[in-house]
Amino acid sequence: MTADAVLHLVSMKLCPTNDYDSAAKECAPAKSFEGNAIQIDPSKIGSLLFLTTVKTSKDEEIYHVWIFGKSSSKVMVYDSMTRMLREPEASELAWLKERNIDGAQVIVKLTASASEAYRLRSSKTLTPRMAGSWKVQVYDATRTKPLGEMAFTLGAADKGPID
Repeated sequence: MTADAVLHLVSMKLCPTNDYDSAAKECAPAKSFEGNAIQIDPSKIGSLLFLTTVKTSKDEEIYHVWIFGKSSSKVMVYDSMTRMLREPEASELAWLKERNIDGAQVIVKLTASASEAYRLRSSKTLTPRMAGSWKVQVYDATRTKPLGEMAFTLGAADKGPID
């Protein structure tokens, strides 16, 4: 990224896929998850979207990295340009290592066009066997620190007192 280019992460949120309004490119009102201490029950939400908005002065590669656990024997790459899920290339594994990213499950490669508010999304299908601590980090192609991160816990919600 050149010194005169501008790239800012404007917003990020999680949205159940069933609550995503594709026409508005937004999560339905009061259905998104934002902030910290997010608990998601995979039996109630079959898949989840990670929605980000970036401000950029030129076209930029943006990455959503879905992370679970401390190590991953098999990371996959989804390239939005080819619309294909594939094995990582050596350069992509080096990219993860350079950023000290452990536990990557999927790298989603996206392209943001120059805009005040360009919206990007990636998704993950959820199953009960994926229970535990997850996070999604947002990167551009050159920085080694994430532009942002959202953590959530996947598992059945605690049953509180019954009234």
